[in-house]
Amino acid sequence: MDQKIDIEDPFARRLLTQYLERRRADLARLRDALAQSDYASIELTGHNLSGSGAAYGLDRVSRLGADLELAARSRHAERVRDVLDQLECFVASVLITRST
Repeated sequence: MDQKIDIEDPFARRLLTQYLERRRADLARLRDALAQSDYASIELTGHNLSGSGAAYGLDRVSRLGADLELAARSRHAERVRDVLDQLECFVASVLITRST
């Protein structure tokens, strides 16, 4: 199910689009980090996501970031993988629309 976000301001639309593109890049990097058991990088990225998502109106990203941080801190690979899957689904579902 798409998460529609209606943004009239072109600058704000561009910022959110760029934010989501960076999250897609994070996902690839995080999956590589998990394959290498680099939990420190995963934990740091989770921490950053937990702080940044809400600033863009994406509370779900913040919650998933906090979950990712905790899973990485406990070195729970299966939980990290699950949170990454949830984050990937959420990011893919965000649809930025424009008010008319």
